[in-house]
Amino acid sequence: MSYVFVAIGVVFLVLFLLKRDKNGSILATFLKSLVSIMFIVTALVSMIDANKFGISFILIIIGLICGMLGDILLDLKVYFKTLNLNNNVTIRDHDYLMYFGMLSFGIGHIMYIISTYLYNNNLWLYLILSILIGLVLILLIMLISIKLLKMNYSKFLIPSICYGFLLCSFTVFMIFRIVNNYSLGNLFLLLGSILFLLSDLVLSMTYFSKEEDYKKSGILNPESRFMISINHILYYAAQFIIALSILYF
Repeated sequence: MSYVFVAIGVVFLVLFLLKRDKNGSILATFLKSLVSIMFIVTALVSMIDANKFGISFILIIIGLICGMLGDILLDLKVYFKTLNLNNNVTIRDHDYLMYFGMLSFGIGHIMYIISTYLYNNNLWLYLILSILIGLVLILLIMLISIKLLKMNYSKFLIPSICYGFLLCSFTVFMIFRIVNNYSLGNLFLLLGSILFLLSDLVLSMTYFSKEEDYKKSGILNPESRFMISINHILYYAAQFIIALSILYF
């Protein structure tokens, strides 16, 4: 049954991508929410089908719910940006949607990390190493993006570093975990974490590229339909794979 809801989610995703552009809309946000609901339902059905109701799997579902909230907040940010209401309240609210969207995704990744640790809590040394390596990786990524790609994070620099640190730490921890305890569930979580990281690298290009990039035509424009589609396909693939991982532990 889990894969039935994955298929339904794919249908909603296609409809969303057909409707979504750089301006966003209420309909696009609604369709995006339906896709997110499907990955949550996929996780719930997976838990029921596999008869696994432990805290680790509940935390994965909480992480997915945080992802859904982040989805909605970031898509509303895009939509409100197009309203062109030039007053301080609108600018402030636009920033709040971005901050809380990143916070929601960050909490989701904390849930994923805690979940994977609790399922095999003798890997505490690898968790510490993952945190240290994650910190080094995000600093390297930010250095490359700012110095070489000339990306401008502005007021979102610190939140971006914090969120990226959680992404990198989760991915590194899953590498350690799968090396020490291979299972199909761990493989799904590793693939999900990698796809999540790739998705947010694309998203950061959409949000923070240098000004002249937005003047390019075609798929090279960070806000092109192609870039938007790649970002969402990677992201939803990650969330559905994470949801399905519950079946295979």
